[in-house]
Order: sequence, then C-alpha cells, then structure tokens
Amino acid sequence: MENTMTKSTMSRAGIFSLVGLSFALALGCDKKEDEHHEESATSDAGPHKVSDEPDLDKAVASVAASKAGSAANVGPDGPPPNGIFGPGGADKALAKGAAPIFTLGGDGSEPRVQLGPAAKPGTKRSGTIEVATQSGEQGAVPVSLAVTLEVLKPKAESDAGASPNQVVVKVTGATINAPGVPPEIMSSLAKLKGSHVDFQLSPDGAGSNFRYEVAKGVDPGLASSVQSLSDNLMLLALPFPNKPVGAGAYWMVTTRDLVAGIDVVTYRLVKVDKVEGNAATLSVNTKRYAASPAFDIEGLPPGVPHVMSEFQAGGQGNLVVNAGDSFAKSGELDSTFGAALGAADPKTKQRPMVQLQGRAIINL
Repeated sequence: MENTMTKSTMSRAGIFSLVGLSFALALGCDKKEDEHHEESATSDAGPHKVSDEPDLDKAVASVAASKAGSAANVGPDGPPPNGIFGPGGADKALAKGAAPIFTLGGDGSEPRVQLGPAAKPGTKRSGTIEVATQSGEQGAVPVSLAVTLEVLKPKAESDAGASPNQVVVKVTGATINAPGVPPEIMSSLAKLKGSHVDFQLSPDGAGSNFRYEVAKGVDPGLASSVQSLSDNLMLLALPFPNKPVGAGAYWMVTTRDLVAGIDVVTYRLVKVDKVEGNAATLSVNTKRYAASPAFDIEGLPPGVPHVMSEFQAGGQGNLVVNAGDSFAKSGELDSTFGAALGAADPKTKQRPMVQLQGRAIINL
C-alpha cells in the first residue's frame, strides 16, 4: 500500500469496497473461452499457477488415487481438472465430519524438533493477524485484527481428557495501518471487537468445525474480515507428526472445510524448510476442490448463475513454529480463489468470473 493515500482517496465507500469480500465487485468476464481452458481459474486470479506446485500436484494425485474408486472422484491424473467433484466424489475423498487424513512422507535430517502436540485446555495466546482481500484490479487494504486465542477448559470434570477441545479466537480490536484513515472508518473498525471464531482441536492439532460470528452493528463491508480470519485459522491449525522432524521433512493433510461458504476438500503439503534452535520454518502449499457446482453465495447480482463450471483455489505461505508448540508464532499466507459461473454465452464467449486474492500476516 502506498503511504501517499489520503483522506480524499480513502473514502468510506472506497474502504468498504476494497476490504469487503463482495462477490458483486469481484465479478469479471472470461473473455477468451479457449485460453481459459488452457489456463486455470486460479492462474487467471493471480500469478500462482498449478505448474508452480509439481510436488503438491503429485501428492494430491497420490492421496486421491488411494481413495479413488470411481471416475467421479478423480480424473486421469488426480482430482477433477475443473476443480469440482462429481456427485459423491468429495465424500469418497473425505466425508463431512471425518477426521483429517495425515500422511508423513519423511522426517528430514538432523537437527530435528518435536512439533505439537495439540494445545492443552487453558492455553492462551494473543497477538495480531492482518488480513487483506483483493478483487480484480482493486488494491487490498490490510485490516489488522488484535486477537486472543484460548483453548477452553471442559465444562465438567467428566469431560476432562475428552477430544476434541474447543478453541475460541476473539477479536479484541481492529485497525488499518495506513495514514489518512478517516475517523468514521476507524470507528466502524472498532465495532469488530467481540467478533469471534470457534473451532475444535483434535489431539494431533488438526482443527475442524470452524464457525465465525460477527459482532452486532458491524458494517457488511467489514464483516468479511472475520470470515477471512476464520479461513486463515483453518491453515494455522495444523496436525503435526508424532515424531521429531528436521529440514526436508514433509507431510500431507487432507481436510473437509467450508471456505467462503463453499464446501471444499482441502489438500495441504507441509514441508520443513529449516530448523534453527527450537524453531522450525514450514512452507505450506494448499489446493482446494469444490464438493459440488453449487455457488449459493450472498451478494451475487441478479441474473448471475449460481452454478460453477470451474473452480480453482489454493495458496502458499510460510510459518514459524516453536518446538513443543501447536500454533505458529509467525508467518505469511497468500491465497487465491477463482470460479467461472455458468456456461459461456454462445455469442460473446464470455461468462461471469469471481476472482479473489488474499494475504494474512500472523504474529501470535
């Protein structure tokens, strides 16, 4: 973001349109149908292409093949090329409510550190998670959310030791770290306080059943910051191997998630880039596949199809985790989201497109 932004450019409407996860604003057109089939919706939405992740592609195809059993589940080289499972395909990959699939590929070289296990009840963390969403050519305005993370204690002694544990992440404040932000915008941001994300944490550190609630009175253009927080927490709640790992270690995690209101199967390839002292730096590459073509998202303009013909979503980033810890202490995550809606118009060869890019900076 340029530091020259002034009150005249950072208007109330401008902030909300840039920050808000508004699919109406994100809609574009697929002008070249033939080219679109050669380049996926994800690559259209940003510079990150499937070909940039050959290792992840192979890992996804391998996991999918082990769960395959019908053409509805996987294509010739892995999950569906258009990013959308056929009927029943997503459930064959991983059923709703099922535990994540964890596959360790290697434990790496010395020195090694033990990551995890899952945080115990009573664990508390605080810090900031900065989120920003960009649609089309519009710039992204980063909203810095002050948060507290707490693993709740069981309500009754009989529940002690039961799994999974309940985690709540509360928003305690919000701001935009840029000059010239009008007071009314800061006042609107302050209303985000009290919003929260809840999820369950299994003994191996995997998060599931993510739900978020926006505080009352929050402008709809800012409410998406809480949704973005929830989506990024899904990538932070990582399961770890039950053995020490070093540089070169890698593992695959498959989860069933709800992202931006879409039911998806998520594949994450986690690699240990380096170990320094008691901290490990991890790289995380992500691919997501829609469980169905349904695109019943709030905010679509009238007449826009509620059915996807293509869906591509994923991301990449890095996290730093201390030995014995279950949550990253710092990191950055980039994500892309692209969907082609309906069929191309026979005359114009165009179809509505949804394209979003996001970034999160974590300091906990």
